[in-house]
Amino acid sequence: MQSGVRLGPPAPIRMVNALGPLVKAAGLWPRIDPDSVMRKAERKLKCNTWPAAFEDALVARAKAFNDDAKLSLFGAIAVRGQFEKSAYNALAYEKLISEHPEILNEKISQPLFVLGLPRTGTTLLQRLLSLHAGARFLPFWEGYSPVPRKLGDHIDGQDGRMRDANRSLALLKLVGPELDKIHPIEANDPEECYHLFRNHFLVPPGFDFGYVPSYWEWFGPQAFADAYALHKRQLQVLQWLNPRRHWVLKCPNHLSGLSHLLQTYPDARIVYTHRDPEKVIPSLCSLTAVTWSMTSDRVDLGEVAEFAMQMAERCQEAGRAALHTVPRDQIMHVSYHELVADPAAKVMQIYDRFGYPADAGLAGKIRDWLQAHPSDKHGKHRYQLSDFGLTAEEVRARLEGPELLAASAGE
Repeated sequence: MQSGVRLGPPAPIRMVNALGPLVKAAGLWPRIDPDSVMRKAERKLKCNTWPAAFEDALVARAKAFNDDAKLSLFGAIAVRGQFEKSAYNALAYEKLISEHPEILNEKISQPLFVLGLPRTGTTLLQRLLSLHAGARFLPFWEGYSPVPRKLGDHIDGQDGRMRDANRSLALLKLVGPELDKIHPIEANDPEECYHLFRNHFLVPPGFDFGYVPSYWEWFGPQAFADAYALHKRQLQVLQWLNPRRHWVLKCPNHLSGLSHLLQTYPDARIVYTHRDPEKVIPSLCSLTAVTWSMTSDRVDLGEVAEFAMQMAERCQEAGRAALHTVPRDQIMHVSYHELVADPAAKVMQIYDRFGYPADAGLAGKIRDWLQAHPSDKHGKHRYQLSDFGLTAEEVRARLEGPELLAASAGE
């Protein structure tokens, strides 16, 4: 299948990947070994107190990336490194909690979650909501290295974690040169709480950084419950380290786990974004293809298209089922077109609707942010349904439009 979407890493990475068959033939392929991942973190932290759900999730996710994801040589090395980083983060959380058990007394009150399929305006909305003076968000650097090396000079990551995050971002942008056009990110920017799920290898079905169908099949009700219990546990640590009035969080994977999110955070405020599926699906396909191609040189655009469609269907179905349980004063639906037409007004409306304390300077901060971040700052990302073998008729037949979905929620 031919595509107008640019895929694949730059030439130096492709040269590394070309050695893959030789490395595999020699029996030296860098597979992810769950036991080795855990022991490495234990040696670094001198601690072995893992959460009860951790090892089973690690084994399931490692098997999927080893067997399903069609990793390139560079991808296998990078993914194994990310597994080791995530395990280190998970154990560092537990070590800090053991040293400061009062952390678990932290109350996560009225967290504000931005929910919606990828490419529906969730990133823009989260970043603008995070400008509120009382907002606590997860910047990229903190998601990458959440636990300080020592308490004290840690609020802004000046203990080396900011430096490490910038190095990681530089590599990410080298391997995925198209990524900034799709999802621009800097170390201080609010980022998705996908990082929190990934630390314990409990990533609810939704957007993912590889084609791992066996993992999605493994992820059942108990995994959802464990994922959200550990999500909250991490927020308690982060809030204890650096408190604010309210959390602003977002991740498209929350749609598939919305009922568990509401059980974990019963006073959560939900902003649900909507956009025409005919616009969402090609954009989601493009994001997925570019992301997967960073670690695989065998990305199948047919698999990308079916993944995107199934993800949207699954998230809509789960969201529709759970939305009926959300009190009306805890949810607000936002149209993508209304958001981009007047972002400041929409953000002010959200904060007013949910009764968060006012921030007199918020409108000015939003205006300044928008001026500094035009939508085409990093160039135009081009894609269309036909790049992925899809038609508008097929998308319309399988997915509800935004008006239908909002209506099904009672609005």
